[in-house]
Amino acid sequence: MSSIKNASDERAEKNRLHWQCRRGMLELDDMLQGFLTQGFDELKTNERTHFENLLNCHDNLLLEYFMGRTVPADPDTANVVRKIRATAQAAT
Repeated sequence: MSSIKNASDERAEKNRLHWQCRRGMLELDDMLQGFLTQGFDELKTNERTHFENLLNCHDNLLLEYFMGRTVPADPDTANVVRKIRATAQAAT
């Protein structure tokens, strides 16, 4: 029964993140939602925390990160940004 609850909790969490990934800027929507479906499940717990923290950033800063014009100062966050960029590049 707990595995059913865990699967349900995980689905609810991904649904919540899905809505947070909707930014209103096509480039960001594509990258974030694409990563959520293609790469998020492979993140470790601490990486998931950094992904969620990224979602609190302003859209312009996220775009700078994802276009490679700016690198996050925190190495763990920079690692997650690299993974998002790699997932987006693999999808094209």
